[in-house]
Amino acid sequence: MSDIDDRLLALVDSVVECDEQRLPLLTLREARAVVELLQLLGSGRSEGAYAARHLADNLARRIPNAG
Repeated sequence: MSDIDDRLLALVDSVVECDEQRLPLLTLREARAVVELLQLLGSGRSEGAYAARHLADNLARRIPNAG
């Protein structure tokens, strides 16, 4: 893992573990698009790819399933 992954993971995990009020800032379609984009970024081997996969997984678990 790279230094960027470590830094991004620390930011992501600090948000996920925090018990703050969540704000409704996205539509369901926007949230799904963000997860798809993060998965695309995470599919590569560039710096930040691991953190992108980690965040995509965290967000995807909170998005309601269609149907």
